[in-house]
Amino acid sequence: MNKPLFTVFTPTFNRVHTLPRVYESLKAQTYRSFEWIIVDDGSTDNTYEVVKKWKQEADFPIRYYRQHNRGKHVAFNRGVQEAYGEFFLTLDSDDACVPEALERFKYHWDSIPIELRGLFTGVCGLCRDQNGKMVGDRFPFEPTDSNSLEIYYRYKVRGEKWGFQRSEVLRRYPFPEVEGARYVPEGVVWNAIAKSYKTRFVNEALRIYFIQN
Repeated sequence: MNKPLFTVFTPTFNRVHTLPRVYESLKAQTYRSFEWIIVDDGSTDNTYEVVKKWKQEADFPIRYYRQHNRGKHVAFNRGVQEAYGEFFLTLDSDDACVPEALERFKYHWDSIPIELRGLFTGVCGLCRDQNGKMVGDRFPFEPTDSNSLEIYYRYKVRGEKWGFQRSEVLRRYPFPEVEGARYVPEGVVWNAIAKSYKTRFVNEALRIYFIQN
């Protein structure tokens, strides 16, 4: 199998009522070189049966993994390890994205000069809610080549954002897995990566963040 450019990763726990948002978003993508990895963190609803049906009908690869309820950070590590894609993009089980999301992410990555791409871990854009209203602050420049620490502390950018990172970078910065810990702050990983890699931040809303489920 030819490896896809993107791995879209969805951690889920008892979200069978919202998971179709992700599926329908991926069905509608204008760029088709992607796979979908779902890591089920111990759901007790009928997530497995629904995903099994999708696997049979979808025209893109869907891979489903189940684990005992250990938390999103453990599911994330599993997704990264299983990913075939060069780029790793998390799309939560209660969100959606615009049809051009993957196409635009690729466009913005390709706009980075090829000799500089090794300095970058990925591309990050904006979010809007289901009514079209922007969620969170815009980035200061178009584009802004920076990192998550500078974006937060220097530019004071706040609110929901969405982006991908290179899978090979994420494999070098896994979330710590402590027995009994169900939650690890994402900043533990993002801040470590920020010390070594840049991100291209763009003022384009590609993720649909649902305010109410």
